Amino acid sequence: MGYLLYGVTIFASVLIVDYLARRRGWSRDRWGMAALTLGPLAVPLIYLVDAAKALRNMMTNALRQ
Repeated sequence: MGYLLYGVTIFASVLIVDYLARRRGWSRDRWGMAALTLGPLAVPLIYLVDAAKALRNMMTNALRQ
């Protein structure tokens, strides 16, 4: 029963990460592999990477002015 729950959790995280990567225009294959490797931890990771990218863009724009 535990393996079934683990498999369903991994499958759900792959679907969620695939959707989020597609909306952001990122590589769906790369994020799909991250979801297979990390499982449900890949979902908060995609938000963390998105926030880091936004912060980097904000800092770059602030230095240009």
